[in-house]
Amino acid sequence: MTRTLRGFSAPQQPEPLTRTHLVQFSEDEASLIDAVSTFIGAGLAAEEVCILITTPSHLQSLEQRLQAEGFDLALARDSGIFISRDAAMTLECFLIDGEPDPIRFAEVIKPLIEEAGQRNCRVRIFGEMVALLWAQGKRTAAVRLEAVWNEFLTRSSFLLFCAYPIQAMSGSRHEAQFTQICRQHSHIVLPESYTRLSERERGQAFALLQQKAHSLEAEIAERKAAEQHLRVLASIVESSDDAILSKDLDGFITSWNNAAERIYGYSEQEMIGQHVTILFPHDRHKEYEQIMECIRRDERIEHYETRRRRKDGTELLVSITISPVKDEAGVICGVSSIARDITKQRLLADQSQQLFASNLIGIFLADRAGTLQEVNQAFLDLVGYTRAEWQAEMERASFAASHLRPLVLQTSQEHSSNAPQETVIPHKSGRAIPVLVAVTCISHGGTYIGFVLDISERKELEQRKDTFIGMASHELKTPVTCLKGCLTLLQRLLANQDNEKVLRNLTRMDAQIEKLTKLINDLLDISRMQTGKLIYREEEIEVDALVQDVVESVQETTMTHQLQIRGASRAFVLGDRDRLGQVLINLLTNAMKYSPDAHLVIVHPSTEGRQVLISVQDFGLGIAKEHHHKIFERFYQVTDQAEKTYPGLGIGLTISSEIVKRHQGRLWVESERGQGAIFYLSLPLLQRADHPTEPTETASEKG
Repeated sequence: MTRTLRGFSAPQQPEPLTRTHLVQFSEDEASLIDAVSTFIGAGLAAEEVCILITTPSHLQSLEQRLQAEGFDLALARDSGIFISRDAAMTLECFLIDGEPDPIRFAEVIKPLIEEAGQRNCRVRIFGEMVALLWAQGKRTAAVRLEAVWNEFLTRSSFLLFCAYPIQAMSGSRHEAQFTQICRQHSHIVLPESYTRLSERERGQAFALLQQKAHSLEAEIAERKAAEQHLRVLASIVESSDDAILSKDLDGFITSWNNAAERIYGYSEQEMIGQHVTILFPHDRHKEYEQIMECIRRDERIEHYETRRRRKDGTELLVSITISPVKDEAGVICGVSSIARDITKQRLLADQSQQLFASNLIGIFLADRAGTLQEVNQAFLDLVGYTRAEWQAEMERASFAASHLRPLVLQTSQEHSSNAPQETVIPHKSGRAIPVLVAVTCISHGGTYIGFVLDISERKELEQRKDTFIGMASHELKTPVTCLKGCLTLLQRLLANQDNEKVLRNLTRMDAQIEKLTKLINDLLDISRMQTGKLIYREEEIEVDALVQDVVESVQETTMTHQLQIRGASRAFVLGDRDRLGQVLINLLTNAMKYSPDAHLVIVHPSTEGRQVLISVQDFGLGIAKEHHHKIFERFYQVTDQAEKTYPGLGIGLTISSEIVKRHQGRLWVESERGQGAIFYLSLPLLQRADHPTEPTETASEKG
């Protein structure tokens, strides 16, 4: 059976789209039943799923009409292509406070359409729920339900037919709502009286209604864009680290984001409907009225710092921005509040201020270019300026910047804190002040903070100590040399006497005097290094021969360890043979001393690029990484429990490091605690065309 729809305004109505929203303005019950039976009958004839959400009386009339036209509705119901629902009961399933709820609407209507979709055929729906709302005087709800249907149409494919009695649309007071309804539909079915209009009147009426209807699609698109924009804003609010909440003009909270829950400790369920003063400490309740007075005057409050109270009773410092919220007419209808927790920030700021104001250490602030911006009183006391002099004479005070700027620039280039460094800055009087300076970056904007420690007293004590060591070593050298000579004479005189005990004691005395002589020489070397008077003789040195001589010499002094040479450098260096031999002897002696339970020490000479590399490896106690740089400092000794049986002054590696530096080389260690140690000595390779033919002493070292 083939049937056509009657009453369309267009003379030739095309095949209906898969997403079509029709509206019928009927003059009486008969015209309504005629239009709906035509709409549903066409669907049944095409074996489409037909859903009727109507009143019981209209359902009965429609069933009688369809059966009279030859449709077997019982079979259609059993086949699942004829489905009917009570309009009033269906409506109640998704109304909340008299308004349609889109979520509940979807829960009710979606299953009906999905069930039909499984049959892989088109769906037709006749709905009378909007007409019921209109008849009950809920005209805004009726228009809203039309919009909900349209939103659902964007996600599902079906034909929708609604109906209103034309009498309910009469009068100018319904003109705006009538226009809204027209805009909500893609096709409009006019009443019978439309046919009695003249051709000109009919054309005008049709043009007006079609214009209103076609604007619906643009309005839906605009609404969807607005809803998408709102979803983006909602996502931003929920992901913000700041507490964002809104409240009405009476102070009751209407929204509450995740950060508010994290900062204040209250969940959204606990806070919606609560008065905002629940967050105010008792002594801050007057703030609420002051804030609301500003809001009523349409004033915005920005970055207002105050205190608020968490759920657990603790207080926190917050920076709050409060703004009035307006409706479409520009009338203030609520308040938004954005709060940032600045408790930790303020605490750090207060602590930093206390540190900056302290007189324990000099502190300065500088920009990325190294220009000093601020200094504390301890810094001014260090350089001898008053605050007024510093502020008035920045050009004169730039002396400090000229000495401190390189450290700031170094920190800026390395993007990190630098290790404390020794330098000097001039006092107001012109006196040079030795200081220890550490600089670090404290902000992304390029603000640097420096700490300046006066080490004048330490330097003076070190100078006194060096002077004493030099004097004591020099004074001790003469009597020790005399003792050495006398002991040698005694050994020669008693060599022919058969007195082993005397000779054994003389040998012991000789060994102790040798140790004392070495100690005095080391102390003298330290003293000379401090004054730049340590003597060096430059000559061409065959590295492999030097290593062989030193290893053989040290091997003769020990029965506990085996010294092995592995590899060869086949290279020459320029330097002091005795001093470099002194370095190797020190490294070998230490290797044996700190590997009492191992019996092998490996010496490996080689070349790497333009460098000669000599390594000395033991398999003993090892050195923890935190000591790797410090062991080359004067008088430094590792204080691990396992090493208390190895006394000494801790100057051997200091002297060795200084000798290597003087040869433009480098001395370092690679080791872990309990894994043995490898000391590396690196020296520049001699270019044979450049080496001198005769040993020379450098002029600066003759003293």
